[in-house]
Amino acid sequence: MSPPTTRLDQWHGRPLPVRPAVLDGGPQPEPEVATLGAALVRAADTLNGVLLVDGRGRPTRRTYARLLDEAARVRVGLRSAGVPEGAVVLIRAGSSADLLTAFWACVLGGWLPLPLPPGGGRQRLAEVTATVGPAWLLGESPPGPPPEGLRPLGPVPGLRASTADRAPHEADPEAPALLTLTSGSSGRPKAVELTHRNILTRARATALARGLDDRSRTLNWLPLDHVSGIVMFHLRDVLLGCHQVHADTGWVRADPLRWLDLAARHRVDTTWAPNHAFALVADRLAEARDRTWDLGGLRYVMNGGEAVKERVARRFLTALAPFGLPADAVHPGWGMPETASGVVDGVLTLRQGTPRRFVPVGTPHPGVEARVVGDDGRAVADGVRGRLQVRGAPVAGWYREDGARHPTPLTEERWLVTDDLAYVADGQLTVTGRADDQILLGGDHYHGHEIEEAVEELACVAPTRTVARAVGGELAVLFSPRAGVPSAGAVRQVRERVRRGFGAEIVHLRAVPEADLPRTATGKLPRAALAALLTGTTGSTGTSSSTSTSQGTDGRSRR
Repeated sequence: MSPPTTRLDQWHGRPLPVRPAVLDGGPQPEPEVATLGAALVRAADTLNGVLLVDGRGRPTRRTYARLLDEAARVRVGLRSAGVPEGAVVLIRAGSSADLLTAFWACVLGGWLPLPLPPGGGRQRLAEVTATVGPAWLLGESPPGPPPEGLRPLGPVPGLRASTADRAPHEADPEAPALLTLTSGSSGRPKAVELTHRNILTRARATALARGLDDRSRTLNWLPLDHVSGIVMFHLRDVLLGCHQVHADTGWVRADPLRWLDLAARHRVDTTWAPNHAFALVADRLAEARDRTWDLGGLRYVMNGGEAVKERVARRFLTALAPFGLPADAVHPGWGMPETASGVVDGVLTLRQGTPRRFVPVGTPHPGVEARVVGDDGRAVADGVRGRLQVRGAPVAGWYREDGARHPTPLTEERWLVTDDLAYVADGQLTVTGRADDQILLGGDHYHGHEIEEAVEELACVAPTRTVARAVGGELAVLFSPRAGVPSAGAVRQVRERVRRGFGAEIVHLRAVPEADLPRTATGKLPRAALAALLTGTTGSTGTSSSTSTSQGTDGRSRR
């Protein structure tokens, strides 16, 4: 760490000391058990369990004892099929119930699971196999021969044996317990190796930071094949032994208010979603006035996975205040697959007046440190933006890529080097966005999500369906008009909004129907994949060829 420096601010004629941009979450807590298998065995002694809501809204409940029994039977089947200890097992289950059974069978038997979405086809399986190396496939196989290096085992129910082996594999806490694909909206995915210790220390730290225990009641509706669903919620809640609800992602996306329907029905106190889901709820609630929720017990609603917007959070809290949602319920947060999901969060405090350009994501959980560094790798001062680095027990040490293990980008002092830009102020971390997501407009650097937010303030633009990028050094914007809005008129308004707000001309502009926009597992728009749609367009929904020449600004503060 670089030594403290001083700045030219004066107090009684003396220079003020400048604090380095380093945040420490405090001592690392130790979980009560050392391995995931031991956590499930302990949870099986409780009466709690997992409630799964399928794609038709139908609930099915399994106690932890039943989950342990079913996984123990599939474990016997995997052993009989000849799967060697330590082998990578791709899980491609047709239901959440089968996914969890298969996952825990692998944990109990000492195999390394990698949960996958049920779709994707043979090409996707070939890409994943090339990433992790030789593997076994547990679950449904797509048509055609399996990719080279992948050995199919068949559907999960077919591996269920008549006998059960419930004694967990004696794993080293530092051994890998789970592979999870990076699902960021840019770049090629890698498989992150998370150890038992990575996962359990993060879970224990989050529980301490937010007061979670076996009486908590949680709800997740993002995919269980994603790190947020399987690690941030399911595995944390198994460690706690608490009641957990998981709903089908597509079923909730079809009507975002189902998220709050479930929260009220099951007396949930803890849940989460990316920022765009908060916007969809506020937008949908303005049209639907038939809800009679009691949300007074919902105290921990984490907002993470993408940039947190104060304007959206304000709309969400205002819309749900009549239903008793506490004013301090929203918790912005930050994490990534390499940190076993969220490791920083805090309570959102709304400010009066113009929404802040960036929202603080809080402080690190116990056992986690965060710092902001400059180009020289040394911590910068508070209030200065630089590259975010984190370290602590939840940080993964290895990737799988091109069929081999590779170390994650750690410094000599074990700091994980991320692609995010951030700053520290008032004892809190603020993440502004990815370094490769910056766009130069009118002499200032902006992140794409700032332009997207400004565009979606227009009444003619559908929420959460805008992408802004720099393509070849030129500004490109893709958006979806609201239903019934003519594209040509919406294009003119979007162009004018960006011109007035950022002093820039959009060079590539395109209006696209919502149905044509793909989404990642957590509902984000894959920016890299959409970049091709943003170039070379002409006509009424196309663009001019002018470039950004004005020096005007939007008048907001900058860091």
